[in-house]
Amino acid sequence: MTVDQATRLRELAEHHETSRKERATAELGARAKKTSPPVGSAPRTPAFEGPTRLAHATAFVSGKGGVGKSNLALNLAIALGCRGRRVVLFDADMGMANLDVLCGLTPTGTLEDVVRGRTTLREILVQGPGGFQLVPGASGVASMANIDGLGRRRLLKQLAMLDTVADHLLIDMGAGISSSVMSFAAAADRVVVVTTPEPTSMTDAYGAMKALVSRGREMRLDLVVNMAHSDEEGLDVHKRISRVARKFLGVELGLAGVIPHDMLVSQAVRVRRPVLLESPHAPVTRAIDRLARHLEGLPVDRFDGGSPKQVVAPPSDAKRGGFFQRLAGSILSKGR
Repeated sequence: MTVDQATRLRELAEHHETSRKERATAELGARAKKTSPPVGSAPRTPAFEGPTRLAHATAFVSGKGGVGKSNLALNLAIALGCRGRRVVLFDADMGMANLDVLCGLTPTGTLEDVVRGRTTLREILVQGPGGFQLVPGASGVASMANIDGLGRRRLLKQLAMLDTVADHLLIDMGAGISSSVMSFAAAADRVVVVTTPEPTSMTDAYGAMKALVSRGREMRLDLVVNMAHSDEEGLDVHKRISRVARKFLGVELGLAGVIPHDMLVSQAVRVRRPVLLESPHAPVTRAIDRLARHLEGLPVDRFDGGSPKQVVAPPSDAKRGGFFQRLAGSILSKGR
């Protein structure tokens, strides 16, 4: 991470803290007048004007919960935003969404309201710390995990606009290999499978990859080893999973990043602030910034100490349409 990027993260952290205090003060005053929205509500922001090109869609999946997938997607959104990219973070864990909690926000609307026809996507979009746009999902709503056909069509029609308003669309999927998770992931330009060095997590990560490959669509699969105690441990995890994937699935599994185990992440979660803003100089922050460089196709240092390697990020193919157009084609036609 360069000095300029570290400075930018520090500025974002200071701005986030100032904004939080200003919101709290304003909310207390408004409550006294009984004219304010609920305390802690996030400021609504209109969808930002974006480039005409289609967003590059990256889906984050995991075979099991508790591997830090949501935290990774959140902080990566900030890291990409720090690089001047326009980022939309979509909380696609339909029934158990929690990105708003990790951001320290309480949205006034969620995807459930969009599905029920009570509001529009533009009205529920909120600005997250660091400048990205958050599409908040619903939490504790079992019916959202199995949306009916009408709800799907209504939601996809609204979500289609996200394809053209960002450089990066990051989709935080729910854990597991349900049909809805696999459909979303299969429509992405790139799928990042998140695992930890634990044997159960590695086994479930392979299971998620197997389910994705069975969809029959070519896609780019990358692995992120989270909570690793060293780069060597992360390399070993990747080597073991990629060997099995090559032999039994016939796919090459890239290594997108190794994120170190750091108690600062847990501390940041407790205070509901992203670790990139809470601890901008921590090793975990540098590792996430490295992952952002990887997704951008910029040269990154190899974990084995070799020369920096440039990884070309696959551009969205306009002929295939945007992410949500592909998603609509894959699930609506099958009536799921």
